[in-house]
Amino acid sequence: MLRDNTQPLSIPMKQDSNGILLFLDSSRTKYLSTTREIFTFGINHSNLNSTMWLMATGRTRTISTGYKIPRNATITSVTVQTVNSVVNASFNILRNNVTVPTLTTLTLLNQTSDSVDNLDKDIDKDDWLQCRLVPVSGNVDYPIITLELAWRE
Repeated sequence: MLRDNTQPLSIPMKQDSNGILLFLDSSRTKYLSTTREIFTFGINHSNLNSTMWLMATGRTRTISTGYKIPRNATITSVTVQTVNSVVNASFNILRNNVTVPTLTTLTLLNQTSDSVDNLDKDIDKDDWLQCRLVPVSGNVDYPIITLELAWRE
């Protein structure tokens, strides 16, 4: 059913000090940006069978690879994709080179892809956002992880 456009929205909204429009996300009970930012990690290689850091787009693969976050944010969703027919691997989302605890982990068990779209994981300004591949069995080919972030108050 379409919303009656003659009636105003009743979602609490405000603008932060940087001019970013925020709305009250009732499922996460905090103010988040109305727009989302996408961060992508991956590696252009096949036959991966050991734990390794995944590259932030345009970066070399080292322990310090990742994205430095410019303002407080919340991870709202994550998607993992490989080109294998089936994969058994975990993909850890980390911050600041800290491997335990992870922010979140997405595990593929006899799958090629998976998504979670109801995440509520806060990260802070100046954190390094990172991803690590941990194969459980077999090889992983050309993995890509896409994270969706909303800026938060």
